[in-house]
Amino acid sequence: MANVELFRIRAERNHVAVLWYEPRRPRGVSLIAAHGYSSSKQNLDFLCSFLASHGFGAYSLDFPGHKLGASGGELRGVEDCIDAMSAVRAFARERGDASVYALGHSMGGMTALFTAALDPAMLGAVAIATGYGRPTSLEALQKVGAADFRASYVIGVTLPELVVGVDRRYAQLLGRLEGRPVLYVAASRDGMVSPKSVRELYDRAPEPKSFATIESDHTYAAERARATVLEWLDERHPPAERRSVA
Repeated sequence: MANVELFRIRAERNHVAVLWYEPRRPRGVSLIAAHGYSSSKQNLDFLCSFLASHGFGAYSLDFPGHKLGASGGELRGVEDCIDAMSAVRAFARERGDASVYALGHSMGGMTALFTAALDPAMLGAVAIATGYGRPTSLEALQKVGAADFRASYVIGVTLPELVVGVDRRYAQLLGRLEGRPVLYVAASRDGMVSPKSVRELYDRAPEPKSFATIESDHTYAAERARATVLEWLDERHPPAERRSVA
């Protein structure tokens, strides 16, 4: 099992609770990991502990306003998400972690892309079950009687309110990722973010980029993307035994 340590750090807008997963046989690369709307860092535990067991450190954060998490505060919009992830990025830098990717599931994937786009020092990003055209897809789900997207789990904005204008923000920021690798992962049975919308986001993104589809629903997509994410990271940061053979 990976050694896990809890930190509470101050962001510009909120306090942030973050778990540090200490890597075994460190490769000198870490990830800032972010969960989806109404969830918590617990949803990313299997993925983060798995990556740490293969040498990649992970900082898994709780977004503000999420009652299942430990950050407290209120979620007022996308800027709060970016602020929280950026604060963890700064914390990692202070601890000496210079080589860092942003990673996230759903809302966290959106935040990972925006945060990496705004920070050219980040190596790249991984976006799991994150798509383009979210306001349209959420409206369609509401019309067929979908639930309220667990708004009662969050102090602050609802999910439809959160993603207003998000596609415009993608148009403004995706281009800033040019030259840095990004992995886009779709879940085959995702009823919240369709593989088609993930593919559309991928198609709009600059190179270098990779696309993968995993067998999963929306909720467990991060956990079931473990092997896919590790393979992608291994291609860019091979383990020492592979480098020695080469």
